[in-house]
Amino acid sequence: MSGNSDLEKVRRELDRVDRAMLGLIAERLALSADVRKAKAGAKLWRPAREDSHVADLVSMAQGTDTPPALVSRIWAELMSASISVQGSTRLHFALEGDTRTNLALIRDRFGGSLPLLSYPTSSAALAAAYGDDEGIAVVPAPGGMNNWWTSLAPGGAMSDFKIVAALPRIELKDGRQGWPQAVAVAAIDLDLANGRVLCAIRGKAKGTLRAESGDLCLYEMNGADGVDRNDVIGYLPPPVSS
Repeated sequence: MSGNSDLEKVRRELDRVDRAMLGLIAERLALSADVRKAKAGAKLWRPAREDSHVADLVSMAQGTDTPPALVSRIWAELMSASISVQGSTRLHFALEGDTRTNLALIRDRFGGSLPLLSYPTSSAALAAAYGDDEGIAVVPAPGGMNNWWTSLAPGGAMSDFKIVAALPRIELKDGRQGWPQAVAVAAIDLDLANGRVLCAIRGKAKGTLRAESGDLCLYEMNGADGVDRNDVIGYLPPPVSS
C-alpha cells in the first residue's frame, strides 16, 4: 500500500508540473503574437538568435538529466509554434536520400508547426523559397555535386539569399564540428559573430575549402575578422554541444 501511495503522489506531482508547463506554453504563444505586432513587417525568423538561445538553455541544463538533444527538440517545437502564430513562414525542402530520415532531420531543427513543401531538386526548392516572402529553403549542404550555392555568390541569381542555419543543430557525438548534412537558406540579414562565416571566392583563400564550382570556391572562415563582407554568402553559429 505504501508503494502505491508513493506512486500516486509522484503522478499528482507530474500532473501539477504538466499543468504549469501548459500555462507557460500558452503565455509564450501569446507573447509571440505580440512579437508579430512589434516587428511590423520585419523578417520573423531569427536563426542565429534561436541557436544562441538553445545553446544557453543547454548550458543551463548541464548537471541535470536533461540531454542537449531533448532541449533542442523541445524548443524547436516551441519556436516553430511561435513562428506559425507570428506569420506565414513556410519550409521548401529538397533533400536526397531516405525521405523519412530527411523529414526527421527537418523536424528536429524546425519542429512540426510550419508548412512543409517538397521539391525534386535543390534549385526548385530555392526558387520556391525565393518567391515566398517568408520562405525558407532546406537543401543538402554544399559540396560534391551540390553546387546550388553558386547562385548565392555576388552576381548570382539569388545573391540576397544566405545560408543561415545548419542541420542538425546538435554537434556530432564524437565532438567533431563537421560539415552539416543540410542547411537552411533565406533572405535574412546576417549578424556575423563567433561562428563559421561562409564566403564565395574566386581563387584560393585562407580557410577551410568546402565546395568548388569552376573557379568559384566556398570557404568556411573561423569568424568574421578580415573577411570581405561582399564575399559572404552565409553564417553558421557554433554547433550546440552534445
